[in-house]
Amino acid sequence: MTKVPEMVSSLVGRSVQLHEVIHDHVETLIPFGELRFEIAFDSGVLALEHGTAALHLIEAGWTSSAFALMRPQFESLVRGIWLACAASDLWIEKLSQPLTIGAQKQANEGPMVAEMLKQLEAATNAPAGIVGQLKEYRDVSWKALNSFNHGGIHALSKTVTGYSPKLVHDALRNSNAVMALTAQLLSIMTGDGTNMDTVRRIHVDYADCLPIVHGPSLH
Repeated sequence: MTKVPEMVSSLVGRSVQLHEVIHDHVETLIPFGELRFEIAFDSGVLALEHGTAALHLIEAGWTSSAFALMRPQFESLVRGIWLACAASDLWIEKLSQPLTIGAQKQANEGPMVAEMLKQLEAATNAPAGIVGQLKEYRDVSWKALNSFNHGGIHALSKTVTGYSPKLVHDALRNSNAVMALTAQLLSIMTGDGTNMDTVRRIHVDYADCLPIVHGPSLH
């Protein structure tokens, strides 16, 4: 555990407010009554859980553990958008089955993040701007996120040298951006476009801690 630097502490305070607003909004949402919408919504909720857990770990000074959660946070968002826009009906059915050994084996054969992004790039109904941002995030951050996730060299090195305030600050802003994009996904999965009004206000009110949410929306 490390002491939270002042520049990170101020962002943490704003991020807590951001997360509270997002969760309050999501609690009012109900996914549209089709399996594709429901399972994509569930994946988004999982992304929110990882993101908020990472925030609280940073707040407590457990930075390596926070960084380890940023990969599944990002992956859950990508999977949610893939389920909404690019997954076949067969994959929707497979991933919505009750958890059994057979269902787990089938799910483990599903596409990884790179393949999901590739399929999203080819999907005519996928939001090209958002997919581009997610692909860029993966290209820049994926190796480091994997290392933290598996206790690799990045995590071991930072345990010795510590984390620069800028690194933690920037990572938290990126995690916040994934939170905001996830709020968009969840709002759209309700099938009611008016639910995006709150998300647009969030983008404006919390622009100081959202680095990439000013591009195209998921519409």
